[in-house]
Amino acid sequence: MSQRSWMAHPVVGGIVGVFAGGLTVMLCEVLGHALFGTADPNDLSTITTPMLASVLASWILGAAVAGFVATHWTGARSIWPGTISALVLFAGSVATLFAIPHPVWMTVATVALMPAAGWLAASSSARATRTA
Repeated sequence: MSQRSWMAHPVVGGIVGVFAGGLTVMLCEVLGHALFGTADPNDLSTITTPMLASVLASWILGAAVAGFVATHWTGARSIWPGTISALVLFAGSVATLFAIPHPVWMTVATVALMPAAGWLAASSSARATRTA
């Protein structure tokens, strides 16, 4: 088995996708905290809508990056590594939604947009790789 074959394995691509998506979430949340400040999660009155929106945007972008990177890494043989990578990040976001109280709009948007972003990014990566 050549070195390229194991590196292009869907499991490896999925791990790389989760790492890339997680790094994207982290960097975007740092930027959001720099722009909008931070608040005490135990005092909901200190959390503003722009703070929550920046976190939601970070999660959605992270899912999209995870889906794109994992699918591209595997050579676009399937969109499943990208979709599963995005769902791993989605599971982390859902855990956060349960751990810290969030408004309903953020919960609904997370459930609707994160899986969709991951799937769309994986699909577009697969199409781009197949046509190249």
